[in-house]
Amino acid sequence: MDTSEEWFEPVWCEGRLIPSVSKFSRRDFVVPAEVVGTRWFSWTREERSRFASAFSQRLDMDDNDERVLDFLMENGEPPVWRSIALAVARHRDRSRAISFLLARIAEGISPVANFYQAIGMLSAPECAPILREALLRHRQEIEVHPFVHAWHDRFIYLDYLSCSATLFRITRQQEYRDILDAMLRHPDRIVSQLARTVAGDRRGQKNAGTDGSGTIVFSRCGNMIIFP
Repeated sequence: MDTSEEWFEPVWCEGRLIPSVSKFSRRDFVVPAEVVGTRWFSWTREERSRFASAFSQRLDMDDNDERVLDFLMENGEPPVWRSIALAVARHRDRSRAISFLLARIAEGISPVANFYQAIGMLSAPECAPILREALLRHRQEIEVHPFVHAWHDRFIYLDYLSCSATLFRITRQQEYRDILDAMLRHPDRIVSQLARTVAGDRRGQKNAGTDGSGTIVFSRCGNMIIFP
């Protein structure tokens, strides 16, 4: 079976058809953790990413869901981990969630914006020192790429903006908000658009996420977030 059809479905919502909504947004859709563990190693990387992207939309996790999440944390790879970042923020073991997210940030395999967003969801001020160090690295990359010339440049800015937004959220220090405000006025239209997206998330707007490859994924009756 095509894993896209297995984990996603079209849904009519408020008079419009959303073509690809995760079935995991339905509480009655259940995949036993044992089934995931059995099938995982026979799936391609793309199939694993699609499953992780769909599973990330599970909001209220029970014991089975948490076992699935633990399995993905232990057996995934960067695209999978980016997909489940926000789900990890809902893990019952807060310390484990933070350790996992900080490990992914330390690896520095871009983009890491989802991990910053998850740290922000956890309201984890103890992460600020590590994020400050990461922000310095992102700033150095920004200085080398003052404008967006290639597709990958978008991720450089997105990581920088997301790190700044999370630092502002967990510290409330004005210097990080100033970074976002400055990027909103950036002469490169792509950068200013990214800044508006990240600033919108900082103000609490509810958006859908993306899967590990950057594909837009909708939450049930949700809006899309503009990720490159």
